[in-house]
Amino acid sequence: MPEQLLLPGIDPPPRPLPRPRTKARRKEPLPHTLFLAIFPNAEDAASIAALTTQFDDQHSLKGTPVDAHRLHVTLHDLGGYDAVPRRKVQTALEAAATVAPPSFHVAFDQAMTYANAKAFVLCGEEGVAELADFRQRLGEALADAGLKPERSFTPHMTLAYTRRKVEKHAIAPVRWTAGSFALIDSHVGEGVHEVLGRWPA
Repeated sequence: MPEQLLLPGIDPPPRPLPRPRTKARRKEPLPHTLFLAIFPNAEDAASIAALTTQFDDQHSLKGTPVDAHRLHVTLHDLGGYDAVPRRKVQTALEAAATVAPPSFHVAFDQAMTYANAKAFVLCGEEGVAELADFRQRLGEALADAGLKPERSFTPHMTLAYTRRKVEKHAIAPVRWTAGSFALIDSHVGEGVHEVLGRWPA
């Protein structure tokens, strides 16, 4: 913008008043979140949960570990709701029942924290191919039933919630066997994962 010339004796125009700053209200999370997830078998889950202490010592996570029975990999997020949408639940249950239960191995060879979620996670690339294939088949079944599963997928398993920042790094492979998958109603803020359906039962 060119400089404005002022004649002698003429005051410069007043500066515009600053716009009032309005604080954006943070949206409260909805009380129910539905998602489909795959779980390690009980023996592997216990072994993975035990690793949390090792990572805690290594990175000083000082976080809240995830209980062994809750360790999982989210396959499809079906959204958040004020109340559980029974019709959508039924549709998801029927679609999931058409997919053969998982029977494969997974290997995570990396670890890091997701800053936004404050989560320390295991992840990987080469050892998750069969997991990704299973998710694809499940997504196709959901789509055929009229649901709209997300295409993007970053397979990971949360071990603990922490404020520490840990960059992605290589670890000794954490291998586990897929034991089952389930439709979960997460009671947000209550730490409750209600199983609405599991395959195999």
